[in-house]
Amino acid sequence: MDPVQNPLFREPIGTIFRTKREQLGLSIEDAAKSLKFGSHLVEAIEHEQWEKLGAPVFAKSYINSYIKLLGLNEAIRDEIPNLQRNPSLKAITAIKIEPAGRRLNWLFGLISVAAVIAVVAYFSLRQAQDAPVTLDNLIALGDSAKPAADNNKALDTTAIALPGQVAPAEPSALPAVSAPDSTGTSASELRIVSVKENWLEVRGKDNAVLFSALMVAGQEYRQSIDKIGKITLGNANSAEITRDGQALDISALVRDDIARFSLDDAGQPIALSQ
Repeated sequence: MDPVQNPLFREPIGTIFRTKREQLGLSIEDAAKSLKFGSHLVEAIEHEQWEKLGAPVFAKSYINSYIKLLGLNEAIRDEIPNLQRNPSLKAITAIKIEPAGRRLNWLFGLISVAAVIAVVAYFSLRQAQDAPVTLDNLIALGDSAKPAADNNKALDTTAIALPGQVAPAEPSALPAVSAPDSTGTSASELRIVSVKENWLEVRGKDNAVLFSALMVAGQEYRQSIDKIGKITLGNANSAEITRDGQALDISALVRDDIARFSLDDAGQPIALSQ
C-alpha cells in the first residue's frame, strides 16, 4: 500500500525511505555512494532531520535524488514540512553595491579643484612674470579662488596646462581602474548578478567557503577567477553570469534548478558531480 496515496495508513516519511532501501538490499553507504553525497545526509532523510540538509534548495535536491534512486512516488516530497520555506541566512561576505558613477564622484571633485588651481596659477603667472612662484603662493592663490558652494551647479572641469606642461585628460577619458593581482597583471573576474533570488555558495581552490548567502534581486557577487574552486547556484536560471563582461551560458549544467560547476583554465564553466 502506497502511504502517499492513502493518508489513513501513512507511515513516517523517513520509514518509507528506509524500508524501500532495505527492500532493494542497499546499505546506507551503498545509497550514499550511488547518490554521490555523504552517508550522513542519507541518515538525516531517514530520521526526518530535515534541518541537517541545509537550505531548502539543497534539501530538495538531496531528497529528489534519493526518491529517484529508490523509485518512490515523487508525491512523497510534498509531505515533507517546510521544504519550500526560505531559510534565514547570514552572509559570510557582505557586498555593498553602489552605482559606478558614485564611486568616481570624489575623483571628479579632486580634478575640478586641481583645474581651478591651474587656471588661477596660469593667469597669475602671466600678470606677474617677474614675481617668484612658490608652492605657498600657488596654495594661497587656490584658496582665494575657490568658488562659493552651489549644490545645483557642477564645477567646470576644463583644465588649462601651464606653459611647458601637458594638459590633464578630461574625466570622461580616464581609464577604468582595475586591481592587479600578485603578479602585477589584471586577473580575470567572474560576476554573478541575481535577477530574482539566488542561493550562492562559492568555494576556493582549497575548498574553503568564500561566500555563502541568499542574494536578493539586483545583488551581485564578484571574484577573481584564479581564486574560485567550485560554485553552487540555486535558482540558477534567474541569474546573470559574466566573465570580464562576456556572458557565460550555464543552462546545460542546471539540474533541478541548481547549477554545480567550476571554471576551466580558459574561464569556461564545467559541470561538477553532485
